[in-house]
Amino acid sequence: MLNREVLANVWNDTIIWYIERCRYWARLVDLMRMEDNHDKKLSLLDKAYGLWGHIWHEQDLVMIFSHILLKNLENTSDVHLHISYELKPENFSVITSFHERLSKAVTTLRKELNMKRAWFPEMDLIVTEDEPPFFYCIEFKYYHYFPTTWNIVEDLKRKVVILNTLKKYEVCKDAGIFLLDDGICRKNEELCNKINEVLNEANSLMILSYYVKYEELLNALAKISSKS
Repeated sequence: MLNREVLANVWNDTIIWYIERCRYWARLVDLMRMEDNHDKKLSLLDKAYGLWGHIWHEQDLVMIFSHILLKNLENTSDVHLHISYELKPENFSVITSFHERLSKAVTTLRKELNMKRAWFPEMDLIVTEDEPPFFYCIEFKYYHYFPTTWNIVEDLKRKVVILNTLKKYEVCKDAGIFLLDDGICRKNEELCNKINEVLNEANSLMILSYYVKYEELLNALAKISSKS
């Protein structure tokens, strides 16, 4: 049966996978061996994501989590998943009551977030069976660099508003934010605290967060290095 405990276990498995696979360790081992300065070694760890590993961006994280979740639910459930789906009421017009609830949610969100009529909420992951409301609407956050074109905290606040509104109008039975930080909280304590404040205040949502430490990356690197 799918519940919050199952999702939390899948998230933990995703994190374990991430620590082991997030970087191109073979190349990093060679570079680290040539570098004696400790701070520069840590700098290499920070740079070694993206094209160096298996997670290039947020949607890759969603995909890996979904893959692990489906394996976990195999042969035990009729649950299906939908990634990066824009919630347009017109797509659910046949299901009258759900169409009405989603329409009200979208109208409310447009007013509250000051969005245009062409805007619809997009979910990173929808977990559902054939008939709505959905089981879960989940937003993923993957922080591995400091953005220059958008505000992390304000974006997170908007996501909280969207998810709470979807729950309020029973578009989904439950909703959550799953956050993986691999960089920001190691370097900017003030920003990290602001992120945590937003998450702590979102107590009606399922919040799963993980902050990767240098020690974890160095340990993973050491394991690879010992085998080479």
